[in-house]
Amino acid sequence: MKERVLVTGATGFIGSHLVDELLWKGYEVAALVRESSDLRWLRGKQVEYVYGDLLGKDQLPALTGFSYIFHLGGATKALRQRDFYHTNKEGTERLIAAARKVKGLKRFVYLSSQAAAGPSPVERAQHEGDPPCPVSPYGKSKLHGEEAVLNCRDQFPVTIVRPSAVYGPRDAYMFEYFKVISRGYIPLIGKDPTFLSFCYVEDLVQALMLSIQRDHPSGEIFFISDGEKYSLDFFSDVVSSVLHIKLRKIRIPLWAAWFYAAASDGWGLIRKRPAAFHRGKCAEASQRQWICDITKAKKQLGFRPRFRLEAGVKVTLRWYTDKGWL
Repeated sequence: MKERVLVTGATGFIGSHLVDELLWKGYEVAALVRESSDLRWLRGKQVEYVYGDLLGKDQLPALTGFSYIFHLGGATKALRQRDFYHTNKEGTERLIAAARKVKGLKRFVYLSSQAAAGPSPVERAQHEGDPPCPVSPYGKSKLHGEEAVLNCRDQFPVTIVRPSAVYGPRDAYMFEYFKVISRGYIPLIGKDPTFLSFCYVEDLVQALMLSIQRDHPSGEIFFISDGEKYSLDFFSDVVSSVLHIKLRKIRIPLWAAWFYAAASDGWGLIRKRPAAFHRGKCAEASQRQWICDITKAKKQLGFRPRFRLEAGVKVTLRWYTDKGWL
């Protein structure tokens, strides 16, 4: 008999790729969706729709018969800081309350973010045992979500996955960076280089699948990336090289970046649309290093990243071009 899996955030970038892999591996997949959800990445697939709102006042439907729950739903941008907490903290708490009633739940997997841990030390990559120090409302709200999940680790098995910057087909967030670079320029904040870890979406999906396939203690946290360290300058060069364009790098003073972010937040409130580059994102972008160590995921989960940055960028840009995004 097929095992049933519930996925929140299934209509999004990462969630839709996870759904594809779960179906390919023979799982019976259900997606928690709202009446207003955009289902374009799920249409035509053997996916059951469970209608419910993690942020609504109504009680969630009974989540019966599920072996695994993947909680990928969340907010990466918001009009107000409190909206991050409403979605990423309180929404997670509501789902956990429903998960407590699921008989025979084998594991609850929470997709967090490196933002929950905060920037890495300058001298080394960040480990799961390092004290978290998020610098943005988004990162702080994801850390609160982690804490809510860990509070239940003795009631049912839980796993937390913290990916670095994720990119790949269907991604509208990183697409904004690709789009700017395609125009022949890229703004870089500050004089000093910024270093990051990157993760292609298929590698992240591999890690999520391993989190339910490989036995490990409840409450474990895993960083996920391709295991390399890249400068933002190098990332920009890779994208421009694949696009065959000459790139102009514009250094932006930190004060100017903060001014622009504050103005974007204000304009977003007027338009009632969250800004792409807001003060929280500026707080993250002003840090010099976001590097994570994936040794633990390799040892405990058997995780092996397959896509280096150059290969992943080529596939991603081909998809954007084929779909008319670029």
